Amino acid sequence: MKLKFQKDAIVNGINIVMKAVPSKTTMNILECILIDASTGEIKLTGNDMELGIETKVEGEILEHGKIALDAKLFSEITRRLSSDNAAVTIESDDKFNTTISCENSVFHIQGRDGEEFAYLPYIEKDKYICLSQFTLKEVIQQTIFPSRPMTAIR
Repeated sequence: MKLKFQKDAIVNGINIVMKAVPSKTTMNILECILIDASTGEIKLTGNDMELGIETKVEGEILEHGKIALDAKLFSEITRRLSSDNAAVTIESDDKFNTTISCENSVFHIQGRDGEEFAYLPYIEKDKYICLSQFTLKEVIQQTIFPSRPMTAIR
């Protein structure tokens, strides 16, 4: 797999999916971010088996593939790269050895097989409702209970 991004695009995508990456888990693969470039778009996914977040990131696919990278390490590396408009290249081989490069910086980290990652369930989108902003606000306000002052027991 070989991908090319603008630094700010990949950092924004990582920040979005990091909200669904658990800090401690018995399944090590869940501490990773899945980079899926097996189709015509690049998707990042974080999943803790209760909450899953997937986002599309704008970038160039030079070679298709998928890999899971340690979320904390990947996030730290990309955030600390040089200028915001720099090009970031992520390249991995068939043994999941991954190289992240940007201008004069080069990082080598070990990835994991993307097939091990717990995918998000597919949800049929055949039924939906459409509400105005005003109606949604009214419905939410009707479900919020006002707090009652504590009364003293005599």
